[in-house]
Amino acid sequence: MSAHSQSPRLWLPQYWPAWLVVAGMRLLAPLPLPLLLWLGRWLGRFAFYLVPIRRAVTVRNIQLCFPELERAAQWRLARRCYESFGMGFSEALFSYFSAPERFEGRFTVEGMEHIDAARRAKRGVLLLSAHFHTIEFSGYIANLHLPLSAFYRNPNHPVFAHMLLKLRSSRLHRMFPADDIKGAVRALREGDLLWYAPDQGKSIKDSVVAPFFGVPARTNAATGKVARLGRALVIPWAAVRERRQGRWHYRVTIQPPLPELPEDPVAEATQINAVIERMVRAAPEQYLWQHKRFKKRGEGYPDEYAGMR
Repeated sequence: MSAHSQSPRLWLPQYWPAWLVVAGMRLLAPLPLPLLLWLGRWLGRFAFYLVPIRRAVTVRNIQLCFPELERAAQWRLARRCYESFGMGFSEALFSYFSAPERFEGRFTVEGMEHIDAARRAKRGVLLLSAHFHTIEFSGYIANLHLPLSAFYRNPNHPVFAHMLLKLRSSRLHRMFPADDIKGAVRALREGDLLWYAPDQGKSIKDSVVAPFFGVPARTNAATGKVARLGRALVIPWAAVRERRQGRWHYRVTIQPPLPELPEDPVAEATQINAVIERMVRAAPEQYLWQHKRFKKRGEGYPDEYAGMR
């Protein structure tokens, strides 16, 4: 069922403010990428000071994961994280409404031979990633090279859910609701490449508590199960935004396939978290520290976000 058929009254006046936001996004998207990134960086700076609750979450996450940093350095990292978050919003606008030629010369891809080898062997691939601010831009880069599939979770607002579903379904090879494991497994057995990010702390059936930056974190432990059922390889993928010769460039790194993951859920989650931690350390300000990564850990663990809503 399409997003439109699920929300057939999106033309009602109550949705007009959201459509104005969408119109504004479309008007901004044709701007040159350097200008969009400059605007996004300033948007992130304003958000850092104007949204104290999420700022507090970001700072707390950084305190937990980088205790070796002095308090002032933790604060600076949190502020840079918000600048990167705003730039990620600009990258999303650019990605949603741009033709492929606008991406030319803006990125490099290292390690594509690992994907090519998997495809020659007719193996599906779980493209293991994480929630970085560059997620939309790197997803578009992947689509320029590969028939990429992905899980999705719609935003709560029906207008934005409709827009994103329409945009992504026009580019992705296949899309699966976040809980459609059977559909994803079938696709992997048919040789699909499935973008997969198990790094958010959700209390689901296949989740356990495992260390992330040395801190116990609720972690999705279904990566190995999905890979085994889909007869797929698990290949880490990360994209970093960096300055090259005075302009922003995106370096996509594809690593060799991981060895077969242990069937013990905690051991698997620990191994996956270690892989993601290495990705994050390459550009810590570009990770989504705004998310409450250490929530819902169960009894015996302190509430690291007490008083934050």
